[in-house]
Amino acid sequence: MFDPGDFQLDDLDRVAEQSRQAVQRLSGVLGELKTIRGVGEAADGLIAAVVDGGGQIQEVTLDPRAMRLDSRSIAQAVTEAVRAAQQDARRRNDELLRDAMGGDLAFDPQNLDGVQSWLQDAARSMKDSWPH
Repeated sequence: MFDPGDFQLDDLDRVAEQSRQAVQRLSGVLGELKTIRGVGEAADGLIAAVVDGGGQIQEVTLDPRAMRLDSRSIAQAVTEAVRAAQQDARRRNDELLRDAMGGDLAFDPQNLDGVQSWLQDAARSMKDSWPH
């Protein structure tokens, strides 16, 4: 519980510096998030998928041997490969953000626009709070 009687100006300086460092780390991570790619495979590697950090499909590759499968099996394998790639991208996003936050994910890492908005709001708040 916060006790105003124990408040020290040094505490405010320390919290402000920690916040500034967190915003700086997250700002650097934002560019890295845009480069993340997730990879997934199915049908014993005959079908592969690549998605971007937001889970959008970038590429689906079918080994010529996959064409021996019936159409339903191909469709299921493509779906499995895409889902595996999306899970891989989500894991990479989470890992990158967790490292940047020192293990604390207080926001949805899948919502890059939300993260960027949060960073901008935090930076604006910090700028407004600094003495002019």
